[in-house]
Amino acid sequence: MEKDKILGVVLGILYYYVLSKIFSFLMLFEFIGGTISGFSKILFFICYIVLPIVILAMPVIIKFKYKKKFYKSIIYSMFSVIIYLIILVIMTFGIRQYFKTFSTEKWSNENWNSFRYLMIDDLKGTYDLVGMTKEEVQTILGQEDVELEMLVTDYAIGYSVRNGFMDWYYYYIYLDKNDVVIRTEFNYWG
Repeated sequence: MEKDKILGVVLGILYYYVLSKIFSFLMLFEFIGGTISGFSKILFFICYIVLPIVILAMPVIIKFKYKKKFYKSIIYSMFSVIIYLIILVIMTFGIRQYFKTFSTEKWSNENWNSFRYLMIDDLKGTYDLVGMTKEEVQTILGQEDVELEMLVTDYAIGYSVRNGFMDWYYYYIYLDKNDVVIRTEFNYWG
């Protein structure tokens, strides 16, 4: 009986210590990467606030609801942690895959500007912007986020494609004096 209590205390300490570290690292990676939080604030709240609280309470719920010893409730709760991590990986992968294909609707959605960088390769494969007019580009990509005067003969319009923790990425489309695209460039500002 005494052995069960000691085992329960040791496993409880390990469970909560390891989970606090796991949740801290996951939150850090989410702030840096921003996949789920950039996609949906509600989904972020569920994945990073609600589910961790439920997982932290799981041993106590199992102990009292199913009348299990504490160390067994911790062991059963580890399955919920594994399922939680698998769900996070699948959601992150799914969101990234969704944004790998370009569409005007996804690109133009101002809530998803930080996923535009994932669409650039497909955009380049689908449309050859060089030679198009500014109006044709705006039909495909929408109104630019920034306009830069570069030289007397040309200028660029830019689209924010990734807003990171401390850096920003832009997709610039350089135009000549006749508003015809002469080149495109992916730029970093940090």
